[in-house]
Amino acid sequence: MKQAVTLKDLARELNIATSTVSRALKDNPEISAVTRARVKKLAKELNYEPNALALSLRHSKTNTIGVILPELVHFFFSTVISGIEDIAYSNGYNIIICQSNETIDREILDSKALFNHRVDGILACVSKNTNHYDHFIAIQDKGIPIVFFDRDVPIDASKILSNDFEGGYNATKHLIESGKTNLIHLSGPEGLMLSEQRTRGFVQAHRDLGIPFSREKILRCGDGDVEESFKIIQNALQKGMKFDGIFAVNDIAAVGALQALQAAHISIPQGVAIIGYSDWQFSSFISPKLTTIKQNGNDMGKKAAELLLEEIHSKDTFIEPKSITLPTEIILRGTTLNK
Repeated sequence: MKQAVTLKDLARELNIATSTVSRALKDNPEISAVTRARVKKLAKELNYEPNALALSLRHSKTNTIGVILPELVHFFFSTVISGIEDIAYSNGYNIIICQSNETIDREILDSKALFNHRVDGILACVSKNTNHYDHFIAIQDKGIPIVFFDRDVPIDASKILSNDFEGGYNATKHLIESGKTNLIHLSGPEGLMLSEQRTRGFVQAHRDLGIPFSREKILRCGDGDVEESFKIIQNALQKGMKFDGIFAVNDIAAVGALQALQAAHISIPQGVAIIGYSDWQFSSFISPKLTTIKQNGNDMGKKAAELLLEEIHSKDTFIEPKSITLPTEIILRGTTLNK
């Protein structure tokens, strides 16, 4: 049986965006007459028909939203869930929460389970080792809208992200302006966009402030946990690496670094200053209290849920994706401030 032609097929053939194809077929005046004519001509030649299954699924509601998270124990994700629940429940929707445990295999199983439960839409934060997205694209092609949050993905879909470049930049700038000019960056998993953006911010702040740095001071902390970061900083000290500041990809890694410095009897922040990322709840309980970059998870959850509901209620088979970037905020505490 010959597979039906989709909007994406037309877009690929014409080398234009799927959203452009969709609007051209609806005679949207924002699309030039020439492009509309090209799209309609190809659609006729290839016998394109709107996806009947997608239309039927879009009009058959269960008032349920699926959520896929990397891990539930993460404080940031718990605040995202809180925001999602506020919007979902106030609009008469229930939610089903799935945890991928940072593995793509579980993520694929979760996405299939949510589709089989006939959720009206999915909110997803991909695992740190997700390297292909066929499971999400297949669900989109069946008419189920997906909104991604926190971690960027190369998919034609709506996204709610934090400004991780800004966060990395401001963290580094704060350390440098505090007099710390020989910095280490504990970077996150390779290939994870938010980690790469935070690293880019680290590098750009050095350049803008005229502070020389070595790529050797960017140390990969892929697991981002206490044990790994402790060993990385311990090894750096044993090798005689000189540094007076640390920017960690997350608060957990920052704590491991702090413990390694304390074990080596290095004063914080006088000897080495530390800044983390995310503002986990424990950040204000440890000693010294952790300076960090705060992400507003509750706001991210609310905006992601609002955007998903907007797409669920749309009558279009194709919805032009939106991308929203939320600002970050630096929270100054004892690991960078002298008492």
